[in-house]
Amino acid sequence: MKKKRILCLGILVIAMIFSACSKAGGSELKIEEPPAINAELQPYDGDFFNIKLPKGWEIKTVGEYENFGFRAYDPEKPSRQIFFYGNMKYFMKSSEGKEAWNRYMAEGGYADAGVYADAPVLSPATTEEFYNTFDEFASYAKKYGIDHDFPVFNDLEILETTPRNSPIASNCIEDSILRVLFKNDDIPCEGLFAAGVADTMTSYMYDVDAGYYTVYVITGISAPADEFYQLKDTLLKSLSSFKYTDRYVEQGVARSRWGTELALQVGRTLSEAADSYNEAWSNRQRVNDALSQKRSDANLGYDRLYDTETGEVYRAELGFYDQYDTNREEFENIDLQPVPDDDYDLYEKEIKGYIYK
Repeated sequence: MKKKRILCLGILVIAMIFSACSKAGGSELKIEEPPAINAELQPYDGDFFNIKLPKGWEIKTVGEYENFGFRAYDPEKPSRQIFFYGNMKYFMKSSEGKEAWNRYMAEGGYADAGVYADAPVLSPATTEEFYNTFDEFASYAKKYGIDHDFPVFNDLEILETTPRNSPIASNCIEDSILRVLFKNDDIPCEGLFAAGVADTMTSYMYDVDAGYYTVYVITGISAPADEFYQLKDTLLKSLSSFKYTDRYVEQGVARSRWGTELALQVGRTLSEAADSYNEAWSNRQRVNDALSQKRSDANLGYDRLYDTETGEVYRAELGFYDQYDTNREEFENIDLQPVPDDDYDLYEKEIKGYIYK
């Protein structure tokens, strides 16, 4: 009996040694580390405004006072960006209102009325519809001499809408924050955008309301979808650091072109941007976390895997996991599994590396 026990123990030890040697001697995974993201903020002096931007970023400005706006971005990956525009106008209330202005122009109305006849229609008057109309407005603005590098949102999809409750909200039909997905140069991106839509003028012409809406305090942050969770806080700190100089505000008030109240509203809204965006983020539907990341992975040709021992998350070329799973004993790391659809914490984690076949 004793000899049998010794024999069994010997076999077990040999098996353990063989297993350890097999794992130690297995093939290495071909892992490429993701490029480092520079999230260090540095002061930027824009003469009449100040802001903190990530190192190496560029900033493009347009307009002045209530019409001032900017877009700041990483030139190496422009979908890493923040933006602010004090207001955008004009937006017609309906296609009938727009047609009324075109009829007026056709009947010999004053030439400057073309700014209304050509304006995009915003119906319904919501923050979501404004961003759906954003590209159309950018083309309209260019036609009327506003030369600016506006952000571009291809294949825009609105995931969630949350009230912004900013200082301008009481004057708006809607003032909301949107969680969005879109593409920039075919890169899947995610962002948080906000804007307030106000009914600025009611004017009946040919028995229809040919007045217009104005959209106020347009702000946003975005990044490639697989980076957004890691960059979100840095982008929000940058956006909320924006501030006009006291001299600029005083000049605007003195010229009667910019009221003190408006100046304070804009300043408060941007300084509070991080708080309102973070509140919207904390109240988000986490099922959309997986939706965003899975779409990004599929679009770029990856599966998302994680190491069950370390919790580290990887992207792997499509087809790698099937090959790996049937031959995992041939690899040094035998602990990789697909990220479950409902494990939202894993979808939030930074990508540790890219695995290639």
